[in-house]
Amino acid sequence: MNWKALLYNTYLDSLAFFRVKIALFFSFLFPLMLFVIFCTIWGRANSAYIEFLLPGMIVLMSISEGLFSVGPVIKDYYASGMIKLIKFLPVDIALFFISFICSRLVFFLLSVLLLLITAKVFFDYSAVAIYPRLLAGSILSLVTFSLLGLCISFLSKKDNSRTLSNIVYFILIFIGNLFYATGIQSGVFRFFQDFLPTNHLVAFMRSENFNLLVVFAWIVVLAIAFRLLFHKIRYSRS
Repeated sequence: MNWKALLYNTYLDSLAFFRVKIALFFSFLFPLMLFVIFCTIWGRANSAYIEFLLPGMIVLMSISEGLFSVGPVIKDYYASGMIKLIKFLPVDIALFFISFICSRLVFFLLSVLLLLITAKVFFDYSAVAIYPRLLAGSILSLVTFSLLGLCISFLSKKDNSRTLSNIVYFILIFIGNLFYATGIQSGVFRFFQDFLPTNHLVAFMRSENFNLLVVFAWIVVLAIAFRLLFHKIRYSRS
């Protein structure tokens, strides 16, 4: 692999991201604002809530990144014909997508770092002891919801993609114990909590009861689904 070309393409993708003001706001400022507000209300006298909220905010950011930044962008590359153009450039198309993923991962991990710095500066909370678990959970979350975003984008038409993404976004937030513990331990609600990857990801980062097999199963199924959807659309356009 041409590492120099990979780093240069990642750098170019990063510059393009910085030019999109709304993406910067929702990737960096909005999660920090929510974290500060919730911790100010409920975490001042309860450091356990800050420890509880951190993984929830990381999963929230990964859901937003996957559904609204990764999936739609890749779909637009394909729908606009940019993929065909890239094939004629002196750049390997695989290298192009790897650099795009690397740039998204860099920005996501940077937003997680800013979240941890905010916890330390504003609330004197240090998450050093759980850094490895938070890092692993962050990467797993980004991979899972990026694949979900890709499937939604390629499954739906352009006009309906944003609507479907919003619906899935709010369902995942409502079902998951991101901001507070629901306390519901039975019924259909509990079934969906165990079925969806959201709760298992936050539970993993909180060192609670979790099942990473559910997360890996989602990753495998979504990866296969995206491959099938991609080939189906490609053949229908030929």
